[in-house]
Amino acid sequence: MSLMRNSIAALALGAASVAPALAQESFFPIWGEEAAARGYTLPKPYGFSISYMDMSNPVKVHSIDLAGHPVLDAIEVDAPDAEFEGYNVTARGDVWILPFWSVYGILGYTSGDSTATIRSLGCDVDNVTSTGNPLQDAINKGLCATVDGLGGAAVGAPFALDLHGGTYGAGTTLAGGIGNWFALVDMNYTYTDLSIIDGDIKTFVAAPRVGYRWEFDGGRELRLFAGAMYQKVDQSLSGNLSDLGLPDPIGDAINGLAPDGKFYVEQSGTSRWNTVVGAQYALSRDWEVLLESGFGARRTSFISVSRRFG
Repeated sequence: MSLMRNSIAALALGAASVAPALAQESFFPIWGEEAAARGYTLPKPYGFSISYMDMSNPVKVHSIDLAGHPVLDAIEVDAPDAEFEGYNVTARGDVWILPFWSVYGILGYTSGDSTATIRSLGCDVDNVTSTGNPLQDAINKGLCATVDGLGGAAVGAPFALDLHGGTYGAGTTLAGGIGNWFALVDMNYTYTDLSIIDGDIKTFVAAPRVGYRWEFDGGRELRLFAGAMYQKVDQSLSGNLSDLGLPDPIGDAINGLAPDGKFYVEQSGTSRWNTVVGAQYALSRDWEVLLESGFGARRTSFISVSRRFG
């Protein structure tokens, strides 16, 4: 998705607290006993969370290439701006290696649509790939001219791609605080292997946060935070031309040239930064719920439920 960010830190930042410490029962985090001896309350070292994210993100289409026939090689499609709408569901397991450093793995599913509007479509006769047969080359150039004349029918039509597939990756979080104030930086890299069309989505996310926490009886805690999210998304996509649903008569003409013709698209997210605000509520030292919203050109809604162990 993202084109899409698939997880954020669980914000288990009890390390910023000066409440009475609990005895360490696990090997992790390393130096946990030293931190406890100084009066810090650490989160339980192991965690598992389920999250859902809904996202809308502008996309820049760098290139659209067609293949499968000499005429298709000469067709130029201009659809530079797209919009991604989608969601992902992820499971995440994490461990605090040090009191201020955790690592985690991500496994999930991403689903969405990337839709661009065709600005122009034409066929350049001079770029028709030669077959070595003068008669066939002349026929192909005539077909190219026909496609060029029909290209206006595609203007304003959607160039839509269905993006669905499994997502996996890894990340790390650095966290700390003074009193009830806390800060963290979360970074992760994910890879989505698309199943409906050929291709993949590679996403890198870096998310700094600052916030404040309130403690209540029974291990309950409320954390409010704000920050930003950097997201770099690269997509390499390909598939069958017949799946694009281009409007007639241009769709019929292109599919008639090569029923098994292919398309190749390179695109990436255009808006790499957005603002985020959120809240996390710890029902106890074991259970936490997190809500987050992102604003700007990229819009996100995120919810996560976490269970901690150890």
